[in-house]
Amino acid sequence: GPLDDKCAIGIRDCDPQGPLMLYISKMVPTNDKGRFYAYGRVFSGTVKTGHKVRIMGPNYLPGKKDDLFLKTIQRTVLMMGRYTEAIESVPAGNTVGLVGVDQFLLKSGTISDCETAHNIAVMKFS
Repeated sequence: GPLDDKCAIGIRDCDPQGPLMLYISKMVPTNDKGRFYAYGRVFSGTVKTGHKVRIMGPNYLPGKKDDLFLKTIQRTVLMMGRYTEAIESVPAGNTVGLVGVDQFLLKSGTISDCETAHNIAVMKFS
């Protein structure tokens, strides 16, 4: 998206008080069969348990409604190797595991609380 909107400025400054911008890069299986932690990095803002967010899949286009879900984050977890620890909130610059968004994302996507946010470009791995 544009490099001068509040989301891009928040990402550039890695601002924990800015709008939430979080890129989910991977789905990590949980102990519950068929459920996953959405694992990603917080680029801007702070993600909290119970936070209402916009889940934007890789096919989301700003201004459209397809591949966009408005949901609450059930739980935020800190992932350390094979151990996970539930935590209250995660500020910008850290990685996080999210519970309750695995039904809406297949592999990767962007999570934000900003109405005007563009999705972060999908990262390609060979």
